[in-house]
Amino acid sequence: MYGKKIHKQSGFTLIEVLVAVVVAALFITAFSQMYIIQSRIAKDMKTFDKADMLAYSNLRTYAYGKAPTWFTCSHTSTNPDAVVLINSTDPVEGLPSPVTQNVTATAPYDCGGASGTTGYPIKVVSTVTYGPDGRTVTHATYATY
Repeated sequence: MYGKKIHKQSGFTLIEVLVAVVVAALFITAFSQMYIIQSRIAKDMKTFDKADMLAYSNLRTYAYGKAPTWFTCSHTSTNPDAVVLINSTDPVEGLPSPVTQNVTATAPYDCGGASGTTGYPIKVVSTVTYGPDGRTVTHATYATY
């Protein structure tokens, strides 16, 4: 026993290296897929935010706390007619085509006149539809006349 030398081999076997490479490839693939999905979600949210702000801005153009001079209540049936304030299909920067902007006003509780200092409420609805799949953002509020 004294004359024999025992040699230990150091390093990794080929199998260990292959397993490590496969595990690393799986992690890299998973993280890259997560990054791609996260980027797509961020882009969709940015587009939605643009449409949301446009719909809200259109709404506030008409329902801003003052008596609406742009609304005249009229009847052609049992319900008051809707007044179309905006109906646009113009392209909007930052939103995928086609883009439709629509703002309507109705008197859901009938035409009436002022009773005291305020009148019947007017419902103002602002809708923006965008993209080939027709995603929609809607804001609504009431104003009095």
